[in-house]
Amino acid sequence: MWHEARRSEKKVHDMMDAARKRAQRRAIYLAKRRGDPQQSIQVVGSRARAYRDDALYQATEDQQGLIPWNGKQDILIDRFDGRALLDFIRDSSFRRVQEKSEEEEELEEFVNFERYRDLVKHRRRGCRYFFIS
Repeated sequence: MWHEARRSEKKVHDMMDAARKRAQRRAIYLAKRRGDPQQSIQVVGSRARAYRDDALYQATEDQQGLIPWNGKQDILIDRFDGRALLDFIRDSSFRRVQEKSEEEEELEEFVNFERYRDLVKHRRRGCRYFFIS
C-alpha cells in the first residue's frame, strides 16, 4: 500500500515538474517573440517593371474615368469605387446635438457621481492607485 502511494505521488510530482518546465519554455519563447519590435520587422520585396503610359496618365489627370455618383453631376467618383454601391454618403461634418431634458441631466449627473465615488473615496483615504478587478 505504501509503495502504491509513493508511486502515485512520484507520478504527480513528475507531472508537476513537466508542467513547470513547459511553462518555463513557453515563457522563454514568448519573451523572445515579444523582444525588440525592430528585430521582428521583415521587408519583403519583389521585382516589378514600371511602364510609362502617357495616354493613361493624361486620362487620369483629365478625370475621364470618373462617373457621377447617384445621378449628381457635382459628385464624381471612380467607376471602380465601392461607394458606387451605396445609396447615400452621410455628411460627417453635420452632427445633430440633442437637447437633454432636465430629468436626463439629473440622471447623468447621478450616474457620474456613482461612477467616480469609489475613486474619490480611495483618493481621500490616501490611496494613489486604485485598481478595479
